[in-house]
Amino acid sequence: MKKPSLFILFILIIQHAFSQSKDANQIKKLNQQWMGCYATKDTATLNKIFADDLILISPSGKKMTKKDIISNVAKQDPLDVKIDSADVRMFSENVGAITAYISGSSKNNPQTIIAKTCYLDIYVKRKGIWVVVAAHVTSLK
Repeated sequence: MKKPSLFILFILIIQHAFSQSKDANQIKKLNQQWMGCYATKDTATLNKIFADDLILISPSGKKMTKKDIISNVAKQDPLDVKIDSADVRMFSENVGAITAYISGSSKNNPQTIIAKTCYLDIYVKRKGIWVVVAAHVTSLK
Protein backbone atom coordinates (compact mmCIF):
# COMPACT_ATOMS: atom_id res chain seq x y z
CA MET A 1 0.00 0.00 0.00
CA LYS A 2 1.27 3.42 -0.92
CA LYS A 3 1.80 5.84 1.99
CA PRO A 4 0.28 9.32 1.67
CA SER A 5 2.79 12.04 0.98
CA LEU A 6 3.57 14.70 3.55
CA PHE A 7 1.99 17.25 1.22
CA ILE A 8 -1.34 15.40 1.20
CA LEU A 9 -1.26 15.05 4.99
CA PHE A 10 -0.52 18.76 5.29
CA ILE A 11 -3.50 19.60 3.02
CA LEU A 12 -5.79 17.35 5.07
CA ILE A 13 -4.69 18.98 8.32
CA ILE A 14 -5.26 22.47 6.87
CA GLN A 15 -8.72 21.46 5.61
CA HIS A 16 -9.64 20.07 9.04
CA ALA A 17 -8.43 23.23 10.81
CA PHE A 18 -10.35 25.46 8.37
CA SER A 19 -13.50 23.40 8.85
CA GLN A 20 -13.20 23.64 12.65
CA SER A 21 -12.64 27.40 12.43
CA LYS A 22 -15.72 27.75 10.21
CA ASP A 23 -17.79 25.69 12.66
CA ALA A 24 -16.50 27.68 15.65
CA ASN A 25 -17.51 30.90 13.88
CA GLN A 26 -20.96 29.46 13.18
CA ILE A 27 -21.39 28.61 16.88
CA LYS A 28 -20.34 32.16 17.85
CA LYS A 29 -22.85 33.56 15.36
CA LEU A 30 -25.64 31.39 16.80
CA ASN A 31 -24.67 32.56 20.28
CA GLN A 32 -24.96 36.21 19.18
CA GLN A 33 -28.34 35.51 17.59
CA TRP A 34 -29.54 33.77 20.75
CA MET A 35 -28.58 36.70 22.98
CA GLY A 36 -30.15 39.16 20.51
CA CYS A 37 -33.45 37.28 20.63
CA TYR A 38 -34.13 38.36 24.21
CA ALA A 39 -34.51 42.05 23.37
CA THR A 40 -36.67 41.40 20.32
CA LYS A 41 -38.52 38.41 21.86
CA ASP A 42 -37.69 36.49 18.68
CA THR A 43 -38.95 33.04 19.61
CA ALA A 44 -38.91 31.84 15.98
CA THR A 45 -35.12 32.16 15.83
CA LEU A 46 -34.73 30.54 19.25
CA ASN A 47 -36.87 27.67 18.03
CA LYS A 48 -34.30 27.05 15.26
CA ILE A 49 -31.23 27.41 17.49
CA PHE A 50 -32.55 25.15 20.28
CA ALA A 51 -32.65 21.38 19.82
CA ASP A 52 -35.99 19.86 20.74
CA ASP A 53 -34.24 17.94 23.55
CA LEU A 54 -32.38 20.99 24.94
CA ILE A 55 -31.87 21.07 28.71
CA LEU A 56 -30.69 24.31 30.36
CA ILE A 57 -29.74 24.62 34.01
CA SER A 58 -30.59 28.12 35.24
CA PRO A 59 -28.55 30.10 37.78
CA SER A 60 -31.01 28.95 40.47
CA GLY A 61 -30.43 25.32 39.50
CA LYS A 62 -33.79 24.89 37.77
CA LYS A 63 -33.83 22.42 34.87
CA MET A 64 -35.49 24.05 31.84
CA THR A 65 -36.59 22.60 28.51
CA LYS A 66 -36.78 24.31 25.13
CA LYS A 67 -40.47 25.02 25.74
CA ASP A 68 -39.74 26.52 29.20
CA ILE A 69 -37.04 28.84 27.87
CA ILE A 70 -39.07 30.07 24.91
CA SER A 71 -42.15 30.77 27.05
CA ASN A 72 -39.93 32.58 29.56
CA VAL A 73 -38.64 34.96 26.85
CA ALA A 74 -42.10 36.50 26.48
CA LYS A 75 -42.22 37.27 30.22
CA GLN A 76 -38.86 39.05 30.36
CA ASP A 77 -38.27 42.73 29.72
CA PRO A 78 -34.56 43.06 28.92
CA LEU A 79 -33.11 46.47 28.20
CA ASP A 80 -29.80 45.24 26.83
CA VAL A 81 -27.57 42.18 26.64
CA LYS A 82 -23.87 42.45 25.85
CA ILE A 83 -21.54 39.52 25.18
CA ASP A 84 -18.37 40.44 27.05
CA SER A 85 -16.37 37.46 25.79
CA ALA A 86 -17.01 34.15 24.06
CA ASP A 87 -14.67 31.24 23.41
CA VAL A 88 -15.51 28.19 21.32
CA ARG A 89 -13.86 24.84 21.71
CA MET A 90 -14.41 22.17 19.06
CA PHE A 91 -14.41 18.55 20.23
CA SER A 92 -15.13 16.99 16.86
CA GLU A 93 -16.62 17.98 13.53
CA ASN A 94 -20.08 17.60 15.11
CA VAL A 95 -19.62 18.80 18.72
CA GLY A 96 -18.57 22.20 20.03
CA ALA A 97 -18.88 24.16 23.26
CA ILE A 98 -19.02 27.88 23.87
CA THR A 99 -18.10 29.53 27.15
CA ALA A 100 -19.25 33.11 27.38
CA TYR A 101 -19.62 36.00 29.80
CA ILE A 102 -22.45 38.47 29.37
CA SER A 103 -23.71 41.55 31.11
CA GLY A 104 -27.07 43.14 30.77
CA SER A 105 -30.00 44.85 32.36
CA SER A 106 -33.71 44.27 32.54
CA LYS A 107 -36.72 46.12 33.80
CA ASN A 108 -38.48 44.69 36.83
CA ASN A 109 -40.95 47.42 37.67
CA PRO A 110 -40.14 49.81 39.13
CA GLN A 111 -36.43 49.00 39.19
CA THR A 112 -33.74 48.13 36.68
CA ILE A 113 -31.77 44.97 37.42
CA ILE A 114 -28.13 44.73 36.33
CA ALA A 115 -26.83 41.20 35.82
CA LYS A 116 -23.61 39.43 34.91
CA THR A 117 -23.59 35.77 33.99
CA CYS A 118 -21.36 33.16 32.48
CA TYR A 119 -22.55 30.09 30.67
CA LEU A 120 -21.47 26.97 28.88
CA ASP A 121 -23.49 25.79 25.89
CA ILE A 122 -22.97 22.52 24.05
CA TYR A 123 -23.76 22.52 20.33
CA VAL A 124 -24.20 19.44 18.13
CA LYS A 125 -24.39 19.40 14.36
CA ARG A 126 -27.49 17.43 13.37
CA LYS A 127 -28.25 16.85 9.69
CA GLY A 128 -25.71 19.58 8.87
CA ILE A 129 -27.26 22.18 11.21
CA TRP A 130 -25.80 23.36 14.51
CA VAL A 131 -28.23 23.29 17.45
CA VAL A 132 -27.70 23.79 21.17
CA VAL A 133 -28.45 20.63 23.20
CA ALA A 134 -27.28 21.62 26.69
CA ALA A 135 -26.62 24.82 28.61
CA HIS A 136 -25.59 25.79 32.12
CA VAL A 137 -25.84 29.39 33.34
CA THR A 138 -24.13 30.83 36.43
CA SER A 139 -24.98 34.21 37.94
CA LEU A 140 -21.95 36.34 38.78
CA LYS A 141 -23.92 39.04 40.66
